[in-house]
Amino acid sequence: MPIQATRRQIIHGLLGFLLSSQAAKGTDRCPVFGAIRWDGQYCDTIGEPCYEEEKALSPSRWHFRAPVHSVLAEPDQLRFNATQQTFDSEIRTAHDAGLAYWAYLAYGKDGCLDLSHSMMRGLNYHRQSSIAGDVNYCLIVTLDTLGRANSFEEAIQAIHSLFSDRNYQRTKDGRPVLFLYYLDGLLPGFWRSSLENLGKALAALRQKVTTSGDQNPYIILLYGPPTTAESIRARIGADAISTYGINFGPNRSASYKALAKFVESYWADELQATSATVVPTVMIGWDSRPRKENPPAYDKRDYSQISKSAFISLATPQDFQDACRQALDFMRSHEDRCPYSLALIYAWNEYSEGGALGPTLGDPSASVLRAAGEVFKSCHARGG
Repeated sequence: MPIQATRRQIIHGLLGFLLSSQAAKGTDRCPVFGAIRWDGQYCDTIGEPCYEEEKALSPSRWHFRAPVHSVLAEPDQLRFNATQQTFDSEIRTAHDAGLAYWAYLAYGKDGCLDLSHSMMRGLNYHRQSSIAGDVNYCLIVTLDTLGRANSFEEAIQAIHSLFSDRNYQRTKDGRPVLFLYYLDGLLPGFWRSSLENLGKALAALRQKVTTSGDQNPYIILLYGPPTTAESIRARIGADAISTYGINFGPNRSASYKALAKFVESYWADELQATSATVVPTVMIGWDSRPRKENPPAYDKRDYSQISKSAFISLATPQDFQDACRQALDFMRSHEDRCPYSLALIYAWNEYSEGGALGPTLGDPSASVLRAAGEVFKSCHARGG
């Protein structure tokens, strides 16, 4: 065995031991809340989602929803002006509230994760920050960043290489956390319409990681409805099911409290549907009117069939705190099905779609996040 491989095994073994030791100190029953990052706010390049995000938030009525690093070039012309300093401020805000990790939606080219992609600038800021360890991170890979049928070695190597980052999110027994955002439309072009081909890539990733001496990744499928998610999960060999977001569809208006009740029933449906484990998704809201008014070029839906006025009201600080407490209670009530007490929040920065925990021009102190922080940190304060 090469000396380099031996060293890697020793390092990963020590990491696993330390993580297990931390779990044994009373935090093993505490929940681990993280939030999705869709980083469309770090450039203004025409043709990229970040440019479309600027357009959606530029009308003055939506300025309050824009990230705090936004500036007004003209009364109805918003520009994003992110820097390492503004990103470090996001880290501090998340850390102070007790948020454990960010889950970054992956972007790439030719079937492989590409950290030079403009949509990955947030992750680059995070990795190079002097306070990177204050908030962990993990990936949300997609069918077009896992490779292609019978050609996925480069793609899985790109993913695996990030697992060695000290702040890559792991389960309490040391397994790297990896979300897989499944889209039906990508299966034909990348995986020859075969779930089995996709499963081979996940199996190869597991083998690569464990052969290096690291722990078997904990792979969570993001898809719905739950019965379909379970069918896909079983065929590709994922460990758990969850979903990116939960809502009533684009044409129904409702209160946040109605959405919260629907979300709780969705978790129950996930439990019933799967024989595996569940990672509950907590919603902060769903108000995509900015995108409906300025449909982004990358969204190929028929907007003539979508109501521009329908929306779900955003959560108040108390509303969202209650929703996070319900997720905590759910995980405690089903410890065997939520063994790692992982929860996923939609979202940190889906500003134009209606899910934003991060600081905004209208709420620079991130009051909703701070309220939820009482739930994030209460369990740890009691010692588990």
